[in-house]
Amino acid sequence: MTIPFVDIAIIGGGPGGLALAQGLKKNGIDAAVFERDPVRADYVQGFRMRIRQRGIDALKANLPTHLFDAFIDTLGLAPTENLVLDEQFNRIDGAGSGSGEPEDTHIEKSVSRITLRQILLSGLDGIFHPGKCFERYENLRDGTVVAHFVDGTAVRASLLVGADGAGSKVRRQLLPELGSIDTSVRRLAGKITLEDAARYGISPLLTDFNTHIRPRDGRTLMITSHRVDPAAYARHGLIGAEDPGHRDIPGFHFNNTTSYAWWNTAYEAGELGPDEVLEHLDGAALLDALLARIARWDERILKLIRHTDPSTVAFLKVKSSTPGAVWQTGPVTLLGDAIHAMTYFRALGGNTALYDTGLLVPELVAARRQGKPLLAAVQDYENAMRDHGYEAVRSSLSAMQRNIGAGRPLKAEAAPQ
Repeated sequence: MTIPFVDIAIIGGGPGGLALAQGLKKNGIDAAVFERDPVRADYVQGFRMRIRQRGIDALKANLPTHLFDAFIDTLGLAPTENLVLDEQFNRIDGAGSGSGEPEDTHIEKSVSRITLRQILLSGLDGIFHPGKCFERYENLRDGTVVAHFVDGTAVRASLLVGADGAGSKVRRQLLPELGSIDTSVRRLAGKITLEDAARYGISPLLTDFNTHIRPRDGRTLMITSHRVDPAAYARHGLIGAEDPGHRDIPGFHFNNTTSYAWWNTAYEAGELGPDEVLEHLDGAALLDALLARIARWDERILKLIRHTDPSTVAFLKVKSSTPGAVWQTGPVTLLGDAIHAMTYFRALGGNTALYDTGLLVPELVAARRQGKPLLAAVQDYENAMRDHGYEAVRSSLSAMQRNIGAGRPLKAEAAPQ
């Protein structure tokens, strides 16, 4: 059997993998993306992604002009002002004047993950291959690598890029001893349409600001919003429209044309109940568990939680990669969450994956257009990627520690077999 060849094979069709494919196509470099899921319907797809400068720079470099313009034009709007309240709805003065983070110059910009995926998939016909579940890779003596898929097919490449997320199969083979960290933080999040918020009389203080509820005794609740402009969507065809793959999923969680407020809160493992119980509760039952925990809070806050769409609520264990891994450069490399998955506490994950592509594409251009040896290009990418990626992991862990409790232990998990 003849195994087809592609110069750069990308495993995983998330933002990082697709942005990499766009950048390589823009520079005339042969590439293919292999994605396991025909439709992306994992929970996080229903939420926005906050945009930071590193993400904008990478998208501008990798996308053709018309797609970058569509990205800018269809961005959602997030609140620009911060507000801090206690659990009895009293304002905490001097606590809401901004986060002080240098990348918060784009605090008003947020993008639906569904819309971003639509943009990144545009023009990738013949490059993007859904329904291809990666199984393993095989290094060949000539320096190339073969990716094998569960369906029995294979592809040979000069470089295999693992962009297949925090549970990366590529990483498991490349770095089998590298495990993850269970932070022992447990997150709940949910959404309410702004139309429903108005109908139920939800206070604008909970929909028009980046609002943090900081109770005297308890865990912080963060609330913000994502406002979309249907008129902007209409100018870009299918970009920003509803994804037909989500049509049969109940609730509005994956609705891509509705403005909403959303909240999230985090607790120590066991505070809301045992993991083995919470993991099997539906959204309505999780809301009940949270409401029981915060029953003495002001009714204006409780009303927001009570009217949250249960289909948008889920219980998540917050995990992190272990920063610091170094490996010998070869025909297999990693990108995004596959190597530096991080907590959500600084909203860096998606932007850092995009930034990786902004590092890797120029190196591959140097290898294919300027005579730089491929392994030297990959090594330079890996060094730069580890520097910024591991720093983002550490930064998000530090932010989590400040939010949940300083000095708390982190539990290392063994690498999956």
